[in-house]
Parts: sequence; C-alpha cells; structure tokens
Amino acid sequence: MMQRRFSRLVPIATATVLLAAALPVHAQTGAGATDAGSRVYAANCVACHQAGGTGVPAAFPPLAGHVPELLKRADGRTYVGKVLLFGLEGEINVNGNAFAGAMPAWSTLSDNDIADVLNYVSKAWDNGKSLPSDFKPFTSDEIKVLRTPELTSTQVYALRSGAPATATATAATPNGAGGTAPVSFTAGQVTRGSDIYSDRCVQCHGDTLDNGEFGGAPLNGKYFKQHWGGGSVAALVAYMKAKMPPDRPGSLTDQSYADLASFLLDNNDYPKGDKELPPDTASQQKLSLQRGK
Repeated sequence: MMQRRFSRLVPIATATVLLAAALPVHAQTGAGATDAGSRVYAANCVACHQAGGTGVPAAFPPLAGHVPELLKRADGRTYVGKVLLFGLEGEINVNGNAFAGAMPAWSTLSDNDIADVLNYVSKAWDNGKSLPSDFKPFTSDEIKVLRTPELTSTQVYALRSGAPATATATAATPNGAGGTAPVSFTAGQVTRGSDIYSDRCVQCHGDTLDNGEFGGAPLNGKYFKQHWGGGSVAALVAYMKAKMPPDRPGSLTDQSYADLASFLLDNNDYPKGDKELPPDTASQQKLSLQRGK
C-alpha cells in the first residue's frame, strides 16, 4: 500500500462530477422500478454503453436494438443475467460489427439493482417494441438463482455461442481472450503507475485505494477480486479506459493505462515479474488475473 498521503485538491466542478458518479445507487420497488433501473444504468453502465444505448465502436456493443434479440433466445434471460453477474470477455459480433472490449462482473450489485437495470435496458431506446410477446420483468428472486453456480467471464462467453458453461477458458475462447498465462508486470511499471495514480486517481479512491474523499469504489481487497479476479487483464484496462479519469475518460495513453493497472495489481498482491504488462488489448487478453486456489 502507498505510505504517503496526498493532498492535491480538485476543482469544485470536477469534484461534484466525481461524487455523483461514485455514490452507490439503490433500487426502488413497485412504480419506481423503471426510474431505479435508469439510475443503476447511469451509475454503472453509461460510460461504456452510452446514454442512448449506442455503445462504443469496436469496444462496447450497443444495447439499443440488441437486448431484445438476446432475450428472444431460448436461454436469453439466463444469459443476460449471467453477463451482468459474472462479466463477459471475448470478441463478439453485433449487427455485423465486431467488439473486442470486456465487461466486468457486477455481482456486487444487489439482486434488486440487477433486476431493475435489466428491466430498464430491455425497454429503453424502443427496445420494448421488439421484446418477445411473453416477456416478463426480471425479479430479484430470478437474479438470486442465477448467482449459482458462479462462472468466469469466459464461461459466460461460452454461453453466448451455445457451448456448455463448464467449458474451459481455452475451449470457450480460442483467441485466448480468457487469459491463458499469468499476468506479468515490472517494478518499474508499478512506480510509473503510482505517479499516475497520485496525479489522476487519488482524490476519488484515496491513498490506500479505498478511502477517497469523493467515494470512489475500492480498488483493492474483496471488491477488486470480485470484479476482476476471474478474467484477463484486458477487462480491467478496458474498463479503466471507459471510465477513467471521470472528467476525460480514455485520455491517457495505452502505456499509461497499462502502468496504472500494474500499480493496482501490485497493491492487490499480484507478484511482480521481469516482463512488462503490454499496452495492447490483444496481448492483455492472454494474461489471466485468476489466482491459483
């Protein structure tokens, strides 16, 4: 952990944005469920999938026009629920366009939150007009059942193509998207990443990665493990690019994001090595964050 306290201030306007993005969202029930789902979406999904559900070309797929198609599948409800719970990693094709980003697991959200946001994306952006005729709203009880058995993001990817969820990462993702080698980064990268963190991240996440002034999500411990411990480092870096820094997401270089990821991994007790964490997505997809048990 970092041993020194940082005191750099951010402008009030930026601080307000950071706080609004970082505070947890609690789902409502009954008549307020749609509003609750939109708030869960705004807090956790909008940076990648955008306010209009249009996604980001080549990285994050659109939800507008796509969610109903997924729900028309025989296993559609199970699949979309598990995507939210356990993440998704591997190249996919939507409407003839390839997307190579990675979605983290959101299992830390409550069953109510996940049900509400699934109901929101099922009907938003005119999706409701294309839903199956027998569509029923997701419920928290339905999400609770989907939490078992726990899957990796690559096993969820296997579900997308119809393969059994128990398929191995290698079989499910022949391009190595699930991470087939242990992640590697160097002490030099950790130092560079520490400098970036102190300059761009510490106000929100704090000098111990879990005590920021503006309520940023923890970047260590159980929370980090639940979100990132089952896939490749590409998922972590892709999310950082989409969300960070909050005032200018994606504004750092690929090398800077790799260095910052190295700093986070070091603070989560991943061992340093003699090979740098590569800055390109294809190489990162081959590096697993899963630890041996």
